[in-house]
Amino acid sequence: MTRINQNSNYWIGNLTGSSDMWWREDEDKKGRDVVALASYRSAISNYVNIVTGRTDIPVTYNSSDESYTDGKKVYLSGNMDGKNFDPNVGLALHEGSHIVHSDFDLIKNLYDIVEKRYGREGNAQITAKIKTLLNYVEDRRIDYLVFKSAPGYKNYYHSMYDKYFHFKVIDKALRSTEHREANWESYEFRIINFTNQNTDLDALPGLREIYRTIDLKNISRLKSTEDALAVAFLVYDIIVKNIVTSKESEENDESESNDSGSSSDSNGKGTKVDTKNKEMKADGKPTPTDDMPELTPSQQRSLQNAIQKQKKLIEGDTKKVKLTKAEKSSISSVEKSGAYQVEVGPSTHKKTQCIVIPKLTNTMINEDMNWNERNLYPFINYWTSYTQEHATEVITDGIRLGRILGNKLKVRNEERVTKWSRQESGRLDKRIIAELGFNNDRVFKTQFIEKYNDAFIHISIDASGSMDGDKWDSAIKSTAAICQAASMAGNIEVQVTLRTTINSSTGRRNNGHLRPLLVVIYDSAVNKMVHIKKFWPRLKASGTTPEGLCFEAISNQIINKSAGRDAYFLNYSDGQPWFSGTDMTYSGHTATKHTAGEVDKFRKVGIKILSFFITGSWQSDRDSVSFKKMYGNDASTINPTKVVGLAKELNKKFLQK
Repeated sequence: MTRINQNSNYWIGNLTGSSDMWWREDEDKKGRDVVALASYRSAISNYVNIVTGRTDIPVTYNSSDESYTDGKKVYLSGNMDGKNFDPNVGLALHEGSHIVHSDFDLIKNLYDIVEKRYGREGNAQITAKIKTLLNYVEDRRIDYLVFKSAPGYKNYYHSMYDKYFHFKVIDKALRSTEHREANWESYEFRIINFTNQNTDLDALPGLREIYRTIDLKNISRLKSTEDALAVAFLVYDIIVKNIVTSKESEENDESESNDSGSSSDSNGKGTKVDTKNKEMKADGKPTPTDDMPELTPSQQRSLQNAIQKQKKLIEGDTKKVKLTKAEKSSISSVEKSGAYQVEVGPSTHKKTQCIVIPKLTNTMINEDMNWNERNLYPFINYWTSYTQEHATEVITDGIRLGRILGNKLKVRNEERVTKWSRQESGRLDKRIIAELGFNNDRVFKTQFIEKYNDAFIHISIDASGSMDGDKWDSAIKSTAAICQAASMAGNIEVQVTLRTTINSSTGRRNNGHLRPLLVVIYDSAVNKMVHIKKFWPRLKASGTTPEGLCFEAISNQIINKSAGRDAYFLNYSDGQPWFSGTDMTYSGHTATKHTAGEVDKFRKVGIKILSFFITGSWQSDRDSVSFKKMYGNDASTINPTKVVGLAKELNKKFLQK
């Protein structure tokens, strides 16, 4: 089971698997991480599109009003997580491939087809058995097609089969005294485990003939579901023939034993003891040997569980935990926002997933959304209209200040051209070219064009709960002013993010999936100023301070956007970094050092760091010391009442060359 998640480790993170993965089907009582589920669905949907060569196969989560056996959609289980991702990918690819390659009309009409071949008597039972055989053969045919057309995805299939087929108890059972009686259950068990290296083709009469009939090594000869059904019929006939023969043989042996009158012993429970074959026990099983051990009662119970899992996979009836409509709505909301996860954290500690929401959407501020959806956006105020009205006034004041500053920044679009005429070299000056006839060879000109470089400003705002109030108002007002001024300058791109925490799990009181959260609340490359007027009044401060974790999540994007431009990283915060979630506790020296390292990445590529610690009544000297360690000696401490004035000072800095 070492390969349970080997295919997705590179993008999900450090995951662990278990050799007993088959029992991990119960619902997660701690709630569902809907952000992770949205990421998984998106990734698996892409995989299904690639493997099937089609983009019209929906991939969705199973809910209470849907069936996952309709042959039209691929349904995912709501209990998917990082520990069982690869098997779920394999299962989704398996189902998607059946939608493309299997004849579902034939399967729907199987009852009638079987009746024409075997008659009406007992048809329901016969059809069920033949369908199991058909599903097994069809699975092998489809798997071959996928392995041939998309070999890079076959390990996901291996993970699926590891989960449903490759159990130690199955290995032991194939070598044991189990399922060596000539009945349907024994043949079914032995056939569906033909690919196991411990298979014993001498365990049942006719088993070798069945193996040759299916002919797994040449499964590519089967070109359709109809071909697979033809093989299933042949296998069924072989099984029935051998079961009947074995039963007749037993009846003859019993008759001979009764006639002799010497050994019709009973075990006291009505089971006849076979005295003719000394190697058989009273229950019909062979006598255990070193090469053929007997399973313990505990192993027999585990075997039955494993067999049920195998049969459910073959029959397309794998258990998939259902999501409620509200949970599916939450996942849809997350997907519309484009949210994704980035693994972050100090190299010396266990990592966690930082949630990045790259844009604000109308869905986020919808007052009618369910509680779980609101829980996904802790930075949105859904409750107090007064607060929103106050925030609108704050933002309006900021934009008004920004217009004043923007008039000064317009010079960044201007070019200053200085010309020098009558030079010995350069470009010909047409105005004095006639002087060449008067022996004047200084008829050249040169010029120097002076203009501002393009600029990129990333503004990161601490949205922890302690920022609420005057500090939050001041930071938002100052930022709105900078955004407005930059929009008038023309060659300054501004990106604004909030950093806080999110409980991405469903459940009102559940903290099972607490994660760092980074939200892009404005990007001048895609947003107009009306975006700020519409969305920012709904923003609020809440959560904790996952400082460097959020910086790490977006550092590559900031560095790429800064390339070839005058770049600034502007930070507003009011405390030391602190975060505590399921995966890690992030605080003290470790958090300070990690944040300093992430800031240093920006500094090393030429990004200027402008960091401001907004003071409060509880601020300590230790906070100031930590702040300097993280952002450098030029980091400043500022009173909330001075933050807006800071915009004017920054405006001057943006005019420097």
